[in-house]
Amino acid sequence: MLIFVVGLTVGLLSTVIGMGGGILMVPALTALAGLPQIEAMATSLGTIALISAWNTWRYHRLGLVRWKVVVWIAISSGLCAAAAGSIAPYLPEKVLIGLLILVLLTLAWKTFQMRPANVKEATDKTTNKITSLSIGSLGGLIAGFTGIGGGGITTSLMLVSGITENRTTVPTSNAIMIFTTTAGALAFALNGSWTWPRLGLIHADFILLLATGAIISSFIGIHLNQLIQLKTRKTILGFILLSIALRLIYQLATR
Repeated sequence: MLIFVVGLTVGLLSTVIGMGGGILMVPALTALAGLPQIEAMATSLGTIALISAWNTWRYHRLGLVRWKVVVWIAISSGLCAAAAGSIAPYLPEKVLIGLLILVLLTLAWKTFQMRPANVKEATDKTTNKITSLSIGSLGGLIAGFTGIGGGGITTSLMLVSGITENRTTVPTSNAIMIFTTTAGALAFALNGSWTWPRLGLIHADFILLLATGAIISSFIGIHLNQLIQLKTRKTILGFILLSIALRLIYQLATR
């Protein structure tokens, strides 16, 4: 039941803040379901892939997904996520947790400092491509090494760089996460045997439970996304990132 509640929360995070929810799911799956860190990461990526696909379909119908931005970020993020996902199983668990903490603290600070930038003109195609490829590479590496979808990274960086505006950033971030998390999840799924509900390192039963909760709450979240202001969005995002980082620091310190 608690895992289902986590799924409900993840649905709101993905549709309102543009985060895949991995920063919540990975700690929850280790604490509540007793999964090892690497299996929690793999399961998180598989869940985010399903949730992002659902959200993107609904946002696309509203005309809020900037597909030209998606393509360039998705190419680099997918490749980097697959590479990192192949390496991550061979790294010590403490290293993976420490990396996640570092990412969360850095992202929280960047989010609180965020200032809106003007959306780049369509004629600035070269700059847009370079910016998009850079954002995608960073998001993909973080997704593969930490199990988070990279949505928090891409959401904040797209706003700061000005390649998307406040209203279209979350829909575009969800579309990007489909490619990033699918690539990372496949790398984890190919590591080990398939015996239901295990798909390599992925626990499919937890994915179904989390995704069901997320889809239910997404109906509310998609409506809220069109109403929320940038100041509110970045404040919520920043405090969520900071609180989870502090909890993980405490977890490492008490081991």
